[in-house]
Amino acid sequence: MLSPLQLSARRLYLCAGAICVVLAGLTATAAFAQTQPARIKPIVTVEADVVRLGDLFEGAGAASDIALFGAPAPGDSGSISTSRIFAAARENGFTGADYRGLTMVTVKRAGRRISADAISTAIASRLASDHRLPADTEVELNAGQMEVFVESVASEVVEIRSLNFNGASGRFEATYVVPGSRALELTPARVVGSVADIVRVPVLTRAVLKGDIVSANDVVIERRRRSEMGKDVFTNQAAILGHAARRALPKGLVLREADLQRPEVIERNAAVLMRYDHPGLQLTMRGRAQQAAAVGDTIQVQNISSKKIIEAIVTGPNEVRVTGVVLSQQPQARRSTSTVQ
Repeated sequence: MLSPLQLSARRLYLCAGAICVVLAGLTATAAFAQTQPARIKPIVTVEADVVRLGDLFEGAGAASDIALFGAPAPGDSGSISTSRIFAAARENGFTGADYRGLTMVTVKRAGRRISADAISTAIASRLASDHRLPADTEVELNAGQMEVFVESVASEVVEIRSLNFNGASGRFEATYVVPGSRALELTPARVVGSVADIVRVPVLTRAVLKGDIVSANDVVIERRRRSEMGKDVFTNQAAILGHAARRALPKGLVLREADLQRPEVIERNAAVLMRYDHPGLQLTMRGRAQQAAAVGDTIQVQNISSKKIIEAIVTGPNEVRVTGVVLSQQPQARRSTSTVQ
């Protein structure tokens, strides 16, 4: 039987042995990790304007910051053969990497997209400040100049560096940068285009039936190119309010003079009150309208008593003012109704 002293020594020996086993395992793992070769990546995304070893390889270690190639332009991508990568890495003392049987590596450059709208907005603002054009002037860029990519870190808005504008033709040429973009600071982007002639026109917000009166709630003002509008298009909302639709009009229609007329206040064959005013003489008679009409129209009215056809001007609902012109004793064929837009 072992003495207490012998038991303590034995326990100490066993613990030391266990610790040695654990340490040996950790040492073997570390040695294995150190012997694992760096592995090439099939697809690489970079932010900078150079491609480094650490971008191309997993586990490049201290060699990660070594620059090997120039990166594509922001937003672009390209391919590099692994043979070129191998040669460049070897020149920098980086060997023993695992190329995983790949022949090409795709390199993408991160970038921020600058839209055509952002470019147009900046140009419109500069046109407003330098050439006193309306702030909402519509700018049209030439085809092929719709957008550009800059570095992701360039978060500022477009800044116009130069602007040449021909007021007669509406054409312009501009250069611009995005603060923080090294690429554009070195070479500002150039763009050409033109200023569109814009008009504001009332557009129906709902379908309107024939004879319906158009109110302010039925229209909205929209900006449209003048070249797309006819000469008879309304440009003043007040000019259409209170007018009636000549026909059924669909939602979204740009209103033209031919679409509307003043509302009829007299129907054809309706009984009307005829008034005749002359210095020292005022007469009222009963008549019958020979045609439908709106206020201000000149129409033919038959005097119920004399059967004469008289010319009169419509002054209100079923009321006319006689002009004094007697046209005939018998009803005539209907004359075209005059409408005022």
